[in-house]
Amino acid sequence: MPPAGLAPRARTLAAELLEQVPLAYCSVMRRRHPEWFLVDGDTDIVIESYQSCGNTFARKAMEHANPQVRIASHSHSWANVARGLRLGKPVVVLMRHPIDAVASHAVRMHLDDLGKELHRYHRFFDRVTPVAERVVLAPFDVTVNRFGDVIAEVNRRFSTSFRPYDHTDPQAKAAVFEEMDREAMSSASELDRVWRVARPNAARAEATHEMKERLRSDLHRPALVRCLAAYDRLLRVGGLS
Repeated sequence: MPPAGLAPRARTLAAELLEQVPLAYCSVMRRRHPEWFLVDGDTDIVIESYQSCGNTFARKAMEHANPQVRIASHSHSWANVARGLRLGKPVVVLMRHPIDAVASHAVRMHLDDLGKELHRYHRFFDRVTPVAERVVLAPFDVTVNRFGDVIAEVNRRFSTSFRPYDHTDPQAKAAVFEEMDREAMSSASELDRVWRVARPNAARAEATHEMKERLRSDLHRPALVRCLAAYDRLLRVGGLS
């Protein structure tokens, strides 16, 4: 009998190797996970990042302003970014400080392997760095508070004509949060409905604080330093401010 956990590790390694060929990755994962939003020729825009970087808010805000838009998102893979650029699609990469992003994701999804999550964060942003000047970089604060500015920058950079999301309209933000909550309500477990909702949640605040302290510990410091370096490199390229 193979050691416990070997199969998941093997699948992770296989996915990381496949990710080095974005066309193959998107083709294989589209067949394996038809529910994923992977880029193809019919995609209008790619919005990608590591988890808990505002992905769901950005997607719902884009859909609220542009109901017919076809969005590739939520693969949390650099391959979706690279393939989108190869196909000539507008690409937005969402950015968030690694402590905030990894802690939020780990708490929401009840994850304990922080080393693995730091590796995934670093892998995504390190791979994005060489193409950073070809995408719109959206820091977390801009994404969740001024997503209309993100869409406006996409239109400027890629000569598109998406309708900007009106971040000054309380009804628009309420509608986006309602859609996000509706997705969370699809969970069979009442605990998960509260725990996994992809927006600020007071019930998770204490657990998130404790998770951040774990990430700052000596055990995770080397991996966290690598993540911070990747994040800072992208900030130096220049994101929306």
